[in-house]
Amino acid sequence: MYTDLFILIGKCLLIGIIWATFLLPVLFDHGTVLKYVICVIAVAILCYFFRGYAYIISQMTVIALIALILSWITSMAFFSKEAKIKSKVIAFSSIIAGFSYLITTLFVNIKIF
Repeated sequence: MYTDLFILIGKCLLIGIIWATFLLPVLFDHGTVLKYVICVIAVAILCYFFRGYAYIISQMTVIALIALILSWITSMAFFSKEAKIKSKVIAFSSIIAGFSYLITTLFVNIKIF
């Protein structure tokens, strides 16, 4: 019983760590350890309360990580000297990719024949 709870909390913290890494450059100009910890805890709490949507949250995180890789590769060509802008663009595009999947999954009803 307690083992399942600890595993769930660990998964929520892992999701919180991943999403805090995306959110920190977008929300703040300078990230500190305290801001990172607060962001991780806030996302982990949200993840815990929305644990019924675990599959969607997991898929959204995977899509954001794939978008992170693709936007990092693309930014190497276009933002060679603007390091400050590059991190914000990469993080923002990853967040948008994840949330667009969330909105599409939850709110758009697509039926193919």
